[in-house]
Amino acid sequence: MAEPRLPDTIHSNHFHTAALGSGDDAFWAWREAVSPLFDVALPSPDDVDTFAAEVRSYHPGPILFASVAASAQHFRRAPGTIARNGINHYLVQLYRQGGYHGDANGRSVVVGPGDISVLDMSLPLQTRAQAFENISVIVPRQMLAPLLASPDAVHGTVLRAGTGAGALLRDHLTTLFENAADLRADEAEAIMQGTVSLMGACIGPTADAREMAMDDIRAATLVGIKRFIEGNLGDADLNAERVCGRFGVSRPTLYRLFEPYGGFMRYIQERRLRRCFTELTSPHAGSQRIADIAQRWGFGNEATFSRAFRRQFDVSPRELRHAAAKSGGRTGHVPGVSRWNTESLIESWLLSLGDS
Repeated sequence: MAEPRLPDTIHSNHFHTAALGSGDDAFWAWREAVSPLFDVALPSPDDVDTFAAEVRSYHPGPILFASVAASAQHFRRAPGTIARNGINHYLVQLYRQGGYHGDANGRSVVVGPGDISVLDMSLPLQTRAQAFENISVIVPRQMLAPLLASPDAVHGTVLRAGTGAGALLRDHLTTLFENAADLRADEAEAIMQGTVSLMGACIGPTADAREMAMDDIRAATLVGIKRFIEGNLGDADLNAERVCGRFGVSRPTLYRLFEPYGGFMRYIQERRLRRCFTELTSPHAGSQRIADIAQRWGFGNEATFSRAFRRQFDVSPRELRHAAAKSGGRTGHVPGVSRWNTESLIESWLLSLGDS
């Protein structure tokens, strides 16, 4: 629930499964709360009886940060999840207790107490977390990326507890959270800008990131192509030939750039499907033919579109529109749809952070 605050302090929210009892209710409430970021699962079905989680979050405007404590679980952010919610900010986490090991888009990651991990939410991730407590900071891409030498290559970077950069950022994040409740709204923006600048200084020059980095030209090209795709999703002729000609790259280079996203055409299709999902759940969806929505976003055949949509979201376009209409556009509590359109305060905050 949102907590009372003085008029000049920043927005905050407190989520605790203890208020929901235990067992399935607690875990499913948690699963719903974090669904904008991750799909989660328990190591064993028996673990549901003892599951617990608590989040105390703050939204000072430019960024979102929170203290998170939870039982052991598995976190997953698959390409489909990324396409569905469109969130591609950075997630910086200081682990005060516990940690995780996993795979960050093909990169093995191990995080322990005192370590800081950097995750790119536009890329796939699978982790197995122990019971943990961390401070998590979600930073809009447009704020942090310009401060990094290789903004598309930091996924899975770890600042170790024993390093100077890790200790500096750890102390800052700890102090920031401990004083968050007293942080005034009128001073928050400058403090958050300073926090992001410190992140850039600590993350940008790490050898770990440099070893995995694309060269600057390729990284800039990928960003430019993504922006071009977003601006031309409705064009039927949005294809490899057009993009290669626009950016002066070969087909093999283009395909290599989009391998982390399941391929170039797969990336375009997922972005188009997400645009269709958004339109179908809008208050005005009932006045539009599904075929017209599909065609507007580059799908020439309604049957092909419907099959692709169901594969992506486990619900047909017609079922989704009907569910959204029944709930007045609130799909957050519709079975089979809720995990993608959670009507949570945290999700609304994430959306307010802006586009990449």
